[in-house]
Amino acid sequence: MKRPQLEWLTVQPSYPQVAPPVVLVHGAWHGAWCWVERALPDLAARGLTAHAISLRGHGSSSPAGLLTTICDYVQDVRTVVNTLPQPPILVGHSAGGYVVQLLLSGCCGSVPSVAGAVLLCSSPVSSPAYFLRRWRERKPMVDIRALLRRETSAVRAALFRPDIATDDLERYRQQLVSEPPLVTLTSMLIRPRPHVVQVPVLVIAAGNDAIFDLPAQQELAAAYRAELIVIPDAAHDLMLDPAWSLAGAAIARFAVTVGQVIPGC
Repeated sequence: MKRPQLEWLTVQPSYPQVAPPVVLVHGAWHGAWCWVERALPDLAARGLTAHAISLRGHGSSSPAGLLTTICDYVQDVRTVVNTLPQPPILVGHSAGGYVVQLLLSGCCGSVPSVAGAVLLCSSPVSSPAYFLRRWRERKPMVDIRALLRRETSAVRAALFRPDIATDDLERYRQQLVSEPPLVTLTSMLIRPRPHVVQVPVLVIAAGNDAIFDLPAQQELAAAYRAELIVIPDAAHDLMLDPAWSLAGAAIARFAVTVGQVIPGC
């Protein structure tokens, strides 16, 4: 089977830190484009080499097929990791965080050499259990049906701050794409195994995340024995949020710390 061609953006720092490179993995509906405005230049300014990829079916990457599953997304990230000259730190946002968890758990094949991981507003270890808790607490998530239709009000409520500029909201909304049905199904059926993950993990939560709430992020950090950093007032799409620089600083500190214990960084 022909491998998909993946969109891959890279920024190099002018003054490099002694740290692994970072690979930014977007979540559902997004693409490498979501890291371009704030995250890529910010991380480069902090001395990190940063790569942003679009998973198959997103951005400018090859289209996804009807039989594409969550494990195909995992394979896309594995391909990128195996191409790099040194083990990177994986930064996974939302469903991209779930992809990173599955990769590190070996749930979808071999585990490549990775220096660490940052789970950014990430899907929890068990999404069905999370959705059930929200239902029991009578705290339903945003209108998922409207979000899947990319209705403006739903996109704003789910992903951004209420005061996001209309032009910015529309520009981002137009770039959102649908996910193949089997990706959603298989992500519900295949669960990560935090206890087998051998690399350091950092969890970053958004204080006003309308999709994955703070208790879910606290449970995620506990599962991976990870530090939890909460960015106050930030929305789910933290990489496009005005408070991104706080997340960028945390990622850079984590990368430098990891780099201090890895030979050859």
